[in-house]
Amino acid sequence: MKMQRVNPGTMDPMQVNNMSSMMGIMNTIQKIGKGNRKYPLDLDSSDKKFMGRFIDEIRKQFGSSEPAKGNGLYDFFNYVKEFTNRKGQGVIKLSYEEYEFLKKMIRDSLKGTETLQIPWYNLLKKFSVYMLKKQYAKILKKFR
Repeated sequence: MKMQRVNPGTMDPMQVNNMSSMMGIMNTIQKIGKGNRKYPLDLDSSDKKFMGRFIDEIRKQFGSSEPAKGNGLYDFFNYVKEFTNRKGQGVIKLSYEEYEFLKKMIRDSLKGTETLQIPWYNLLKKFSVYMLKKQYAKILKKFR
């Protein structure tokens, strides 16, 4: 991926912040799959099921890009998906970069769902987004 030069004087602070966070995620993606998996994350069966659906959505986002298959990101997604397919409660071991990557992705998804503005007459959609926020918050709490 070729980097593009940007004049920081013409950007507003929000754009600078977004670019900085994207560069942080790209840096973390490059390090995924290279460290030792020694950080345990304890998930019960409902959290594992939600994490499996979350990983499927992330895989769809990163699946179309060619560099995702070249580095350890694709193998990491397979590792987490394999873990979430097992029944019952379990502990998954993650490296620091994988741990931080998942935490950032969940935090960004939580921010995205919090900013959704749904009209009052879409009660079912409002309820599903409310439940989604609760699940994201519950999993994010396990990361801390």
